[in-house]
Amino acid sequence: MNKKITIFAVILIVIGIVGTISSSIAAVPFATNYINKTIKKANEEVEIYEKKVDINKLDIDTKNMSVEIRKSNSDKIKIVQVGSYTDKTLTIENKDKVFSVKENDESQHLNIQVQGFGDAILSMINLGNNKIIIYVPNNVDIQADTKTGSLIVRDKDVLSSQIVFNTNQGELSLPKEIKHLEKLRLSSIGDINLKTSELLGINNVEVSTQGNVYLESLPNDIFIEDVESFIPESVNIISDRYSRMVYVESSIPISKNLNIENKTGEVYLNLPIDNFNMNFNLNSLNGINFENKDNNGSNMNKFEGSLNEIKDKKITYNVTVDSNTIDINKN
Repeated sequence: MNKKITIFAVILIVIGIVGTISSSIAAVPFATNYINKTIKKANEEVEIYEKKVDINKLDIDTKNMSVEIRKSNSDKIKIVQVGSYTDKTLTIENKDKVFSVKENDESQHLNIQVQGFGDAILSMINLGNNKIIIYVPNNVDIQADTKTGSLIVRDKDVLSSQIVFNTNQGELSLPKEIKHLEKLRLSSIGDINLKTSELLGINNVEVSTQGNVYLESLPNDIFIEDVESFIPESVNIISDRYSRMVYVESSIPISKNLNIENKTGEVYLNLPIDNFNMNFNLNSLNGINFENKDNNGSNMNKFEGSLNEIKDKKITYNVTVDSNTIDINKN
C-alpha cells in the first residue's frame, strides 16, 4: 500500500472518519500536503551525540527503536536520531571501553500529552519509523538486545570479533561482503531471515529461534572466485517447539559443518549437491524425502552418507539434521 495512503488511514482512524482512503487523498489536497510535511519531519536526522572516546564494544538495549551502525569518517563516535524524538529517550554511557546506548521505557509508548492533533499523528508515525544511526570510528564487538527493533550493520569495517543479537521480533542485516568475524550469535522469538552472503567470513554462527528460519542465497551472492575460503566453519540452527520450518536454499555451501535441530517441524534443504562434496547425517521422525531422485526415500527415517561424490573437490561439507520431517533437493 502507498505510504501516504497508509498514513492518511491513521489520520482517519484518529478523528473517527471512515471512507475510501485513496479517493479521500485525491479529493483533499490539504491532507496530501500535511502528510508530506509529516513524513519529512518524521525522517529528520538530528545529531544527539558526538565525542572522541576509546571503546572496543557497543552495548545496545532498545525496545522499538532500530539501530544502524556505520563507519565514522572521523575519530569520534556520533549518534544521529531519525525522527522527532529528543535525546531524553536514550541513556548514553561510556565505561571501561564499553559504549552503551539504552532506550528509556517512556519512548516505547505513544505520548498522550501532546499539544495537538498534528503531534499525535507525528508520534504514531515515529513509532513505526524510529531509528538511531551510530557512527563508529574503530572496530568493535556488538551486543544488541531489542524487542521489535532491528540491528543493521552497514559497513564491515566496524566489526571486531563478534556480534550477539537478542530480539523478540527484530531483523538482523549484515553487509553482503567478506567479513573477518569470529562469532555471530542470533536469538529471536520470531522468524529469522538471513542471506548466505551475510555469513561469509564469519567463523562460527549460532542461531536459535521459536519462529521459522529462512536462509537463502541471492543470484549475486558468489562475488569472488575463492568463495570457499570464507565459508563458515560451523553454523548451528536450533528451532524451538513452535517452529514450523527451517528453509535453506543456497548455491554455495552454508558451512563446513551445518547442524540443524527442528524436532517438531520441517527442514527443507536445497543445496548445491552436484557442485560440492556433501556428507549427510539425517534423522527424521516422520520420514526423509529426496526430491528429484528415482529411489525416493520418503519412508526412510535415517540417512548417512553422500549423495554425489566429486573427486576433484578436496573439501567435504558436513550436514547434520534432526527434524520431524526432512526434504532434500539439489540446487
